[in-house]
Amino acid sequence: MRRVAALIALSATVAFPIVLAACGSPYAGSNVGQQVQSWVNSSPDPKFSTAMSTLQGDLRRITEVQAIHNDAALRTDCDVLVTDALSANQNLPTPDSDLTDVLSSAYSAAGEAGKDCLCAAGGHPCPAGVHGRANLLDHSAAERSKANRGFIEAEARVDLLVVLSGGH
Repeated sequence: MRRVAALIALSATVAFPIVLAACGSPYAGSNVGQQVQSWVNSSPDPKFSTAMSTLQGDLRRITEVQAIHNDAALRTDCDVLVTDALSANQNLPTPDSDLTDVLSSAYSAAGEAGKDCLCAAGGHPCPAGVHGRANLLDHSAAERSKANRGFIEAEARVDLLVVLSGGH
C-alpha cells in the first residue's frame, strides 16, 4: 500500500508541471498578443508603462545631473536607476519570449549604467577593468543608450503584438 501511495505521489509530481505547461500562459487571452496585453495591464507594480516611463526619466535625469557636475545628486540618481531597473525586472518573464529577452537586456544595461555612474560619482565599488571617472561615465552613457534603445524596442513590440491580436 505504501508503494502504491509513493507511486501515485511520484506520478503527480512528474505530471503536474506537464499539465500546467499544457494549460499555457497564466495571462488571459487566446494568443500571445492578448496575453501580452493582459501582462501589461495586470503585472504587479511597477506596471510595464510605469516602469518604462520611470526608467526613461531616470536616464534623462542622470544626463542632466552629470552636465551640472553635482556628484551627490548623480550618486542618488544612479542608485535610483539601479533600484528601478531591478524592480522592473521582477515582472519578467512576459508571455512573449522575444519581449522578455529585449526587456531583460535593457534592464541589465540600465542596472550596469547605474552602477558605473555610481562608481564614477564616488558611491559604489568600481567594476573590474573599467577605471577613471571619464571612462566610467562614458561606459555608463553607452549602457544608458543601449537600455533606452531596448525600452523603445520593447514598447514597439508590445504595441505590435497588441495590434496584431486585435487589441487597442
